[in-house]
Amino acid sequence: MGRFEFETYRVKGADGTVVDSARLFPVLTGQEWYRTAGFKELGYGHGSINGSYRHTANWLNRLRYQAETGTPSRTLSHSSEQEGQEMLAHLEQLSQQVLEAHQFEGHYPPAEQRAAYQNQAFSSRSAEQVSEAIKACAPEPSYEAEMLANPVPYEVAADSVQVSIDPVGVKKQKEKRKDNPPKGKRELVYQTVAHVQHGQQSYTLNGSCIGLVLEMLLAFLVHNDLLKYNLLFFVDGQRSLHNAILVLFAWFAPLQLILDWYHLQEKCRALLSVALKGRDSRNQVLEQLLPLLWLGAVEHAIALLQALDPTQIKDQVRLDDLIGYFQRQQPYIPCYAVRKRLGLRNSSNLGEKTNDLLVSARQKHNGMSWSPSGSVALAALTALVHNNEHLRWFRSQTLCFSFVS
Repeated sequence: MGRFEFETYRVKGADGTVVDSARLFPVLTGQEWYRTAGFKELGYGHGSINGSYRHTANWLNRLRYQAETGTPSRTLSHSSEQEGQEMLAHLEQLSQQVLEAHQFEGHYPPAEQRAAYQNQAFSSRSAEQVSEAIKACAPEPSYEAEMLANPVPYEVAADSVQVSIDPVGVKKQKEKRKDNPPKGKRELVYQTVAHVQHGQQSYTLNGSCIGLVLEMLLAFLVHNDLLKYNLLFFVDGQRSLHNAILVLFAWFAPLQLILDWYHLQEKCRALLSVALKGRDSRNQVLEQLLPLLWLGAVEHAIALLQALDPTQIKDQVRLDDLIGYFQRQQPYIPCYAVRKRLGLRNSSNLGEKTNDLLVSARQKHNGMSWSPSGSVALAALTALVHNNEHLRWFRSQTLCFSFVS
């Protein structure tokens, strides 16, 4: 219906202002317009998160028959970023309120509850199911003992909350545009995206840093009574991420990190490419190494690398780096073959897909660059729609902070 204009009035008494009808609305600056829930649903929920601000402004103004007096693209950009920042601030405040309401001190639950979490058993498959799957996957009996001793348990999916969390970066906007910019690697703006799944339900979170997203994740788990389940994190090999998770949930016993299979393969390819002489040598070693890792036979994999012919090695330091990587990640490298046979996840691909939906699909195009606040705010609006919470937020400025069907 376009825009509405209101005349406001003020009644003053001897002791000051008595009535001010303009106070029914938030204070605006300059020539800014009040934005209705309908405008936000169209402009943000169906516009800004899907296409450029310029195209969205043109589409929105044609739709509202305001081609000449409509919303400029810069105004749409500013208001979208402002809306995303307000939502993130509300979500951060809501997370703190949830933790305080459940008597968390910092990131630690009350002492009695903490003891219960520390004694909580990991809900896993029966020994008979695991043994049967191992026998079916082992290429020969000599592998069965190592596969059986693998430190990663086999969870009951219905009794587990699965989290994929990963940082994602986009090109950083320069403060000043230069006619002849120096060539080199472009600086990036990073944010962290998390995908939470329980059964067929999912929820996405994003924030400017790992610590903030993990704090919101903890509040989400507490708010939805999800800490009675196993907690599985599907991650890549980033040490800072591993450390942050293990520190924050140090009091929670049924916790397991699982190294994503794709990242493990890529790490092997990258380090062997520089450690060995030539592509043929690398491929030959990979053909023997990856099947061992697929079985979770990390000790066999390390022995294979240590027994390589010295004439194949170009850089021993890089080869030692890969061996050290296996040793550090061993507690998180499962028997992928058995997990697949049992119908369990091996990959953080849901997290990668969430990165695409929230960030990459909108923000990684030729010629695009972003400020730190603008990138995370726009991704927050996208997460709002992905979580099916946008109508509630636009109409009441509140969030359900739960799985929404």
